[in-house]
Amino acid sequence: MARLPVAQEQPSAWARVARVVLAVVVLLVVLFGYQTIRLYTDWLWFRELGRASVFSGIVGARLLLFLGFGALFFVICYFNLWLAARLGAGRARPRFVDSEREEMSAAARKAARLAAVAGAVVLAFLVGGNAATHWPDYLLFTRAGRFGQTDPVFGADIGFFVFRLPFLSYLQGWFVFAAICAAIGAALIHFSEGAVDFIAGSVPTFAQYVRRHILVLLGFIALFAAWGHWLGRYEILFRDNGAFFGAGYTDVHARLPGAYVQTALMLLVAVLCWVNVRAGRAFRLPALGLALWAVGSLLVVAVYPGFVQRFRVVPNQFNAERPYITRDIEMTRRAYGLDRVREVPAKDAGALTAADLRSNQATIGNVRLWDWPQLGAVYEAKQALWPYYRFRLPGSATTNGGDFNLDVDRYHLNGDYRQVMLGARELYTEGLPPQAQTWVNLRLQYTHGYGVVMSPVNRVRSDGLPDYFLGEIPIRSTQPDLKVARPEIYYGELTTDYVFVHTRQDEFDYPSADGNQRTRYAGAGGAPLSGALARLAWSVRLGDTNMLLSSDLTSGSRIMFRRNIRERVQTLAPFLNWDNDPYLVVDGGRLVWMLDAYTVTDRYPYSRPFSAGTGYAQVEQTFNYIRNSVKAVVDAYDGTVTLYVADPADPLVKAWSRIFPSLFTPISRMSDSLRAHLRYPEDLFRIQRDIYTVYHITDPSVYYGKQDQWAVPMDPTPTAEDLGPARRMMPYYVVMRLPGEASEEFLMMTPFTPLGNKNMAAWMCAKCDPQDYGQLLVYRFPKGSNVNGPQQIMSQVNAEEVISKSVSLLNTEGSRVIWGNLLVIPVEQSLLYVVPLYVQAASAGSQIIPEIKQVIVASDDQVVMRQTLDRAIADLGSGSSMAAAGGQGAVGGVEAHSPEEAGSTPALPAGSQAELVDRAAAAYQRARQKEREYRSALDDLGRILGELQRSAAGPGG
Repeated sequence: MARLPVAQEQPSAWARVARVVLAVVVLLVVLFGYQTIRLYTDWLWFRELGRASVFSGIVGARLLLFLGFGALFFVICYFNLWLAARLGAGRARPRFVDSEREEMSAAARKAARLAAVAGAVVLAFLVGGNAATHWPDYLLFTRAGRFGQTDPVFGADIGFFVFRLPFLSYLQGWFVFAAICAAIGAALIHFSEGAVDFIAGSVPTFAQYVRRHILVLLGFIALFAAWGHWLGRYEILFRDNGAFFGAGYTDVHARLPGAYVQTALMLLVAVLCWVNVRAGRAFRLPALGLALWAVGSLLVVAVYPGFVQRFRVVPNQFNAERPYITRDIEMTRRAYGLDRVREVPAKDAGALTAADLRSNQATIGNVRLWDWPQLGAVYEAKQALWPYYRFRLPGSATTNGGDFNLDVDRYHLNGDYRQVMLGARELYTEGLPPQAQTWVNLRLQYTHGYGVVMSPVNRVRSDGLPDYFLGEIPIRSTQPDLKVARPEIYYGELTTDYVFVHTRQDEFDYPSADGNQRTRYAGAGGAPLSGALARLAWSVRLGDTNMLLSSDLTSGSRIMFRRNIRERVQTLAPFLNWDNDPYLVVDGGRLVWMLDAYTVTDRYPYSRPFSAGTGYAQVEQTFNYIRNSVKAVVDAYDGTVTLYVADPADPLVKAWSRIFPSLFTPISRMSDSLRAHLRYPEDLFRIQRDIYTVYHITDPSVYYGKQDQWAVPMDPTPTAEDLGPARRMMPYYVVMRLPGEASEEFLMMTPFTPLGNKNMAAWMCAKCDPQDYGQLLVYRFPKGSNVNGPQQIMSQVNAEEVISKSVSLLNTEGSRVIWGNLLVIPVEQSLLYVVPLYVQAASAGSQIIPEIKQVIVASDDQVVMRQTLDRAIADLGSGSSMAAAGGQGAVGGVEAHSPEEAGSTPALPAGSQAELVDRAAAAYQRARQKEREYRSALDDLGRILGELQRSAAGPGG
């Protein structure tokens, strides 16, 4: 018998639904699973910092924009696709098949519709993703505030341009794009339905309903384009007019009316499109409107403004542009905070006198001799101690000019205000032997750096190396006021990898003569791994399966993630720009990092933009408004972050404070001990000084004539060429007493020279101490005065025969001379110029440690070189010159000085002949130990020693 076919059991409706749901879940996991894990682990990280509300605010805004704009885009496109199909229902003609069979024709149309819908879905995801990136603009738009200042053309508050205009411009562009996509999609559906055809392969013909549909969409495109012209009229406030920045005469009297004409003509195009839906043939009315718009735009955008510029402005440019130049000056100065600069007339600087030097001992005693590359090399060689510690930032490979993470600060020590340099001894796990770079070592044991090294900026020991206030392992302090009770550094500038604490493993603390010291983390830093879900999520996020397999991790373990302090604060507050130079502070026995953050915008009317490239703020961008509105403090032990509002008057930080009220803390709540270490940030100061070279001019006629412009002088020292061609002088921190002030202050300063000239025009400083923090001062020398600038001083230095011979002698085989930074330091009404000379071994296999061997000081036309700053200052005050000193500064005159003698109090050698003999003998022994470097000095030193011994023995000796 024939077997009957077995009927296949059909799945139930619930089974089909379950399969669909399962397929959707799998698809979502594939598409968004890893992103969901990232969001979850980021939430754990934000919660660790106590800022979960910030995370939810940012993610909520991004999701709202992604879903809202993505869904709206899809609805617009899908509605028009559906409408095109609906309009063509029952009227379609076969398009994609030669056969007349209805089934194939219907399948082709269905495929076209599915392809169009799929395209709309893909575009909706892309559009939503793009919209999500505009979350800062959206949040500022919703929390817009006022600047309390209006622009001079439209009379609108500047807050409109900063807070509202960016998002409005995005909305306008978005609607234009959505309408165009909808029109293209609808046209494709109509084409697939056979409602659009081509005559002779080129001239399109449309069904009546197609024409109406397309005309409606073209009307909306024209309407949104008219909105673009309306918003575009504000752009005249940001035009570069060459001689000045912002709207000029032609912009206000020609281009602005032209924008109104363009807006009206484009609105006319929209109206004609909609009128043409009911009347007219084809697209003649919109085409006529577009022709009028094109001709009108040509006239009002190019022809008429060009006519006004050529025949009204050019013959009388200054008179026509004078009020607009005044606006540029006033608003640029306001946008960069330069309207608060206080100019002080300075007298024509003369030579320093002994009385000037005696009355400014604290200033002289804080003159910085150590430069970052040289001191960093010494720290690395003498204080790193082990290869897994370092002071150099990643990516730097050379000693001279290396990027060391050293900082300048000031401390009250033993009643003195001392300027110091310090660096964190951070962990560098790549310095471990390869066989020691195991998962347990890298993640559980080698978890932190140890301690800080600090030295005064100008103390030099007898061996040419710095004197230390803090150093060694375990950390030692030579100052009673400096104690470090918590030297561990879990968060820093070099820490880029994650580690685990509160594990079953003891952590390596520091090496000692008795063996490696161990420790257990006692802080609250790190995100808890309290559950299987968190552990799994972190494992997937980091691609680390050992997290799941290790028995050393417990439910109490914590993961320290984003330990790099820059990444830490940038992730916490991504809408701020961050300064390049975090700095370390010893505060109450703990080590904390301080970072400066900026609020910026490029929407400040009439303000000249500044392009911050490499070497300025970390995010390269162009802006025309900046404020140092936030000071961040990061604890090096537990990673806690506190963001203090340093400029509560800044409207941008006010808006962000309204958006994230739990993120910021008033600076009044910062401890006095931390406020004593606030610094005016270098990036901001460099930006302000660059703008001020032009915008110190407030007279429009002088500004227009490009007269009296200043420049930042080039670094004149020979070694500056190693750091790049045409390197400008960097601003520098000093502790000094300003002319007319009663006490010393911590300042950042820079000199100015006239553009195209080398003499000094002025010098600028920013106060850093809490009582006057942020005050900008400019001391301007009288016009026509001849005050030596840095390059002129270096020319005098190079012209001194004794100095050139000494440099040649030090540059013998096996060593090289490195010129330090030239510092210009105002003292009373005079200027003191200081530049140290380093000697660095150049022979292969030797440890490269620069040592300070000579110090050159100058004032007016007097130049002195001695082996210590004290003796150079003493001779400068006594009126000695290189020639009068008989070459005492040369290598042949080497003298030994204890650390105390290298301090800040000028003193001449004193003591009996026997003491002089002992000191000379000690110098002779040290010179013999460095015979290769000082071979030419030994003979002179030996002769001097013999004469002293004979003199001490007397005639009968």
